[in-house]
Amino acid sequence: MEVHQRIKNIKEGIKKAIEILRSVLIPDAEKRVQNYPHELSGGMKQRVVIGTSIANDPKILVADEPTTALDVTVQAQILDLINELKERYHATVILITHNLGVVAETADRVGVMYAEKIVEIGSVGQIFKNPLHPYTKGLLKAVPNPMVKSERLEAIPGTVPNLITPPEGCRFHPRCPYATEICKQKAPELVEVEDGHFVACHLY
Repeated sequence: MEVHQRIKNIKEGIKKAIEILRSVLIPDAEKRVQNYPHELSGGMKQRVVIGTSIANDPKILVADEPTTALDVTVQAQILDLINELKERYHATVILITHNLGVVAETADRVGVMYAEKIVEIGSVGQIFKNPLHPYTKGLLKAVPNPMVKSERLEAIPGTVPNLITPPEGCRFHPRCPYATEICKQKAPELVEVEDGHFVACHLY
């Protein structure tokens, strides 16, 4: 803030910090600005981190697992806050998460990654209603469905590869039920299967 907004002294900086805490809905911001982290709840700490990230009006906000270790109610509040800030600051949000429920509720477009590689890109509707990559299909099958009685949850067989020495070809092939010889030899490129829906898989 000193560099980007020419904040010159502590008094001015604290005034700006209070404004930011208010913008992320921290109650009693004038008092909270003096608190140490251990005096805040998990949800408040997350709001402060989000406040820090928007302090200089970014055009792109990267939110890496913003709801991890928060209870469901606080998770919903944090996601609502991120969406509100996105609209207010006209920012693009890149949300990194393992939580498919969060993806379904908040994202417009989705990029599915496996072992450092993007394997599928599409709109939320395309990814959830018509998944193409075997890994994407496996992820969605692993999510419990409360409407269907099941003896056990689906799981993707095998383990994530060592990324120091990743498998040749498609990195998912050791775990893929559809793998063929070409999958072991050549990494597939992203191809557009339908409008705006891309997949990196030799099946396509």
